[in-house]
Amino acid sequence: MAGDTASNPGLGSHPATIEQLSFVGSWRWRILPNSVSNAFQDILRAVTDESDLASVNESTAGLIESLQLCGQPSLPDLCAERLLSDDSHPFVVALSRDEYPAPQTRQLFRYDLRRLQLLAQSPWIEWVTKAGVDWLSASVADIERQAPDSNHAPWHPHAARDRLSQSLATADDWGDLVEDLEIFWRRFGCGQRQGIVAYRLEEHAGKARLRAIEKFDAFPMDWLQFESSRVEVIEDNTRSLLANDEASNALIWGPRGCGKSTLIRALVGRYWDQGLRAIEIPSASYGQLPALFDLVRHRPESFIAVLDNIALEPQDPAHRTLASMLDGGLEQSPANLVFYATSNYKDLVDRHGERPGGPPAQQADAAVAARLGGATEPTLDAYDPQGLQRLDERRALDDRFALKIFIDLPTQSQYEKILHAYAQRAGLTESSQDLVADFRIWRMRHNHDLVGGRTVRDYVRYRVAERDRDDAVRQEAKGP
Repeated sequence: MAGDTASNPGLGSHPATIEQLSFVGSWRWRILPNSVSNAFQDILRAVTDESDLASVNESTAGLIESLQLCGQPSLPDLCAERLLSDDSHPFVVALSRDEYPAPQTRQLFRYDLRRLQLLAQSPWIEWVTKAGVDWLSASVADIERQAPDSNHAPWHPHAARDRLSQSLATADDWGDLVEDLEIFWRRFGCGQRQGIVAYRLEEHAGKARLRAIEKFDAFPMDWLQFESSRVEVIEDNTRSLLANDEASNALIWGPRGCGKSTLIRALVGRYWDQGLRAIEIPSASYGQLPALFDLVRHRPESFIAVLDNIALEPQDPAHRTLASMLDGGLEQSPANLVFYATSNYKDLVDRHGERPGGPPAQQADAAVAARLGGATEPTLDAYDPQGLQRLDERRALDDRFALKIFIDLPTQSQYEKILHAYAQRAGLTESSQDLVADFRIWRMRHNHDLVGGRTVRDYVRYRVAERDRDDAVRQEAKGP
């Protein structure tokens, strides 16, 4: 299919004719919902066959109802919304695989964009009005546009979608927007991946899948109060991942509430626009890890697989699965995947400092001396002749994390900076001295023996809830 302008009448200010829209029923690009496509074809047939007014009214009502169900006020709005959300056209599929579309695929997409423009800008309202439909303008006005959410994270594509929708509304030739659309999809993702920076590995219908986390719990990197050299290690490693260089698995360990998980969230928030994504791996999904490689290998993003708060008992077979997946299996790990684990322990399995026992009792000098003294049975504890090997196997998981980064609790001056930053963001206006004094009373009253970022966050949330309750009581006291 050629993509030249001459093969696409209807561009610019010339509306499409009914004959030019005959492709809708056989179009291989299923860009529109079936209900809208079928209803539009019914209108074409009704006005072409000069059907009775009842048939034209019925087909018109069908299209209006389909648009209503899609939440769009017009056919142009629906076409623009479906285009920006598409993941089915060969051009978009190539982008979703981080491939450069072939020239023929790019030309096909330009051709199909012009076809979509013909459909979006078709004068179907004029056609049915001439056929006798006299109620249409009021019905179209009754369709309300869905109100956009004005409060969203920078990785959400709402603003960019609005700009592209405006370009589609004013462009003479949609085929000229191929490059703009490509930039948009490469930045924000295609189809259901748009606006998603984190996933959760889970089992669904017997298969592993990545379920999108719609409300990612972001955190500003600049708010972290860590020793800079330790953060630089994990940040440099993350940049290596994004550059497709050799990146290492990392274990971030330290006391509870010191910000280990928050650091990973902050990395995603800082580097999302370079393609960084997170995959949360709950312990219940360890059995799905063998399928993870296939799920991410051919995707354009770079992934941090997050093993949060990991700690295994010696008898737990999961340490073998994890060790094999992280390093040691026959399948090569994807270049766009690393594992970041968090733990309160540097030793993930041997947390109690287990050490193998001594030699068999019969060989021990103490046993020989006891026998010479008249003892008939050895008295030493049971000996596991492969104790060292069993311990070595369990500790193999630790070796899979080339980087081990210790994050300590903040000092007093650091957590006071965190407190002031959180309070300012939440709109708490009391003085610094009063805020710190109140925080100290609160944490002692609620038995927070360690003070980290989590404790400060919980305190600020408590204060905000308290403030909102007081505001509600004052408002109620004032009356209507």
